[in-house]
Amino acid sequence: MTLRLRLTIFYSAFIAIILSAMAVSVYLLTERSLSTAVEERARQAFADLSDGAILTGLQRLPGDAYYQIILLSDQGITPNSVADIRDGFTYTDPTRFRENPSDDLPLDFLSDRTVQALVDGERLDGLATLPGGERLRVLGELTAITFPSQNLTFTAAILVGVPTSAVEATLEQLAQDLGLAVIGAFLVFGIGVWWLSRQVLAPVQRVTQGAARVSSRDLSQRVPVPRSQDEMRALAVAINHMLDRLQESFETQRRFTADASHELRTPVTAIVGHANYLLRRTRPSPEQVDSLTVIRQEAERMAKLVNDLLELARADAGFSIDRQPMNLLEVVEDVRNELQTVAGQATIEVACSRPLVEVEGDPERLKQVVLNLVQNALNAGARHIRLDLAQVGKEVRLEVFDDGPGIPTEAIPHLFDRFYRVDGARSTRGNGSGLGLAIVRWIVQQHGGSVDVASRSGEGSVFTVVLPALDAKATGSAEAARAALVSAISVRS
Repeated sequence: MTLRLRLTIFYSAFIAIILSAMAVSVYLLTERSLSTAVEERARQAFADLSDGAILTGLQRLPGDAYYQIILLSDQGITPNSVADIRDGFTYTDPTRFRENPSDDLPLDFLSDRTVQALVDGERLDGLATLPGGERLRVLGELTAITFPSQNLTFTAAILVGVPTSAVEATLEQLAQDLGLAVIGAFLVFGIGVWWLSRQVLAPVQRVTQGAARVSSRDLSQRVPVPRSQDEMRALAVAINHMLDRLQESFETQRRFTADASHELRTPVTAIVGHANYLLRRTRPSPEQVDSLTVIRQEAERMAKLVNDLLELARADAGFSIDRQPMNLLEVVEDVRNELQTVAGQATIEVACSRPLVEVEGDPERLKQVVLNLVQNALNAGARHIRLDLAQVGKEVRLEVFDDGPGIPTEAIPHLFDRFYRVDGARSTRGNGSGLGLAIVRWIVQQHGGSVDVASRSGEGSVFTVVLPALDAKATGSAEAARAALVSAISVRS
C-alpha cells in the first residue's frame, strides 16, 4: 500500500469520525430541543386545563392538542378503583379535535400501576398511539375542577396529548440530511486529500526516481533538488552529498583495484616463469621440485586472481562487451573438448537437439562463462557433468548439471557475491577465489540475460543461464545491408 493511499485512508477515516460525531451530536441536540418543546407544549396545555377554570383553559389549548377530562364522583377516588377512572364521565369538546379525531384519548396506558401513581399525586407522563397511528405525548394528573356558575367542584383526571408526528418527521428528515451531508463531505474530503497528497508527495516521488537511477556502475546520477526551502530540499541535498562521498569512495576503490591488479601481473608472471625455468633447465632435488611446484601452482592461482580482479575492475568502470551473431553450441563444444582432457575420470556431456543455437554475444566472454561453470563443478568433485542447450521461444537456455555434493540452502542467495566461498565440500577443492561466479553474472547481464542456480546438499546442482535468442529478422536485415554496401562499392570500383 502506497504512502499516498495510506494518507488518504487515514485522513478520510479521521474526518469521517469527526463528521459522524458532529452529525450525531446535532441530531441528539435537535431531538432534545424538539422533545423539550413538545413537552413544554403538553405541560402548558395541562396547566391551562388544571388551573380551575376549565373553559378558559380549553380556549388556550393549542389547536392540535388532544384532551380528555374524566369527572369522578364527589366522593373522590379510592386507591383500588381503576374503574372509577375508566368508567367516569368523560367531558370532551369535539370542536377541539382535528379532522376525524377519535372520541377519546386512548386509555390503554392507564394500568393499575399508573392509576395508583395518579392517586398518590404523581403526574402521568408517557406516549400513546391513536387508532389512526398518530403518536401523542400524554400528561395526566388528578386535580379538582371548579364550575363557578354551578358552584360545583369535581375530582377529575385530566389528560392532555400533544402530537409528536411533526417532531418525528423533522428528526427523520434531519437524519437523512445529516447522513447525506456526512457522505458528501467524506467523498469531497477524500478526493481532496488524494489530490493534495499527490502534490505534497510529488517531490518525494522525484527524489525516489532519481535515487533509483543510482547504481554501483553509475554513481554520477543525482536526485533532483526541489526549489522550495523545506524539508524535502534538505533531504535531497543530504542524499546528493552522500552520493558524492560514495562516488569518491568507489572511484578510489576502483582505481586501487585496477592499479594493484595491473602492477601485480608483472611479478606474478615473473614468478611463474622462473619456477618453470628452474623445473625445466636445472636439476633440483625432489624436495626442491615439490617446493617449486607449489610456488608455480600458487603463482598461477594468484595470476588467475589478478586477472579476475582486473575483470571486475573493468566491470565496475562500466566496461562493455562487443556482441556479434554467434553459435553458442560451438562455444559449449569447445569448452567440453578443452576440459575433458583435464577432467580426469569425470565425464562432460553436451546435449542439444539442433546444430545451430544463435545468440548475439561475445564468444570469448561466453566461453569464459561456460568454463567457469564447468570448472566450478569439477572443483566441487562432480563425476558427471551435462550441458543442456536449447532454444525456447525467444530465449536460449544453457543448463549445467552436475552430480557433485550440492550447495547448502543458506549459501545459495550469496553464491554470486564477490569473494564468497561456500563452507564445506565446494570450497575444499580447487583453487577458486570466490570471483568466478561474480564474473559469470556480470558477463551474462552484459548480454541481457540472467543466471540462476538450484541445488540441494548431496543431490548435485544445476546452473541455468538464459540469454536472448538472436533476432533472425534483424540479422537478415543487417546481412542484406552489408551485402548491398559491398555491391555498391564493387560497382563504384
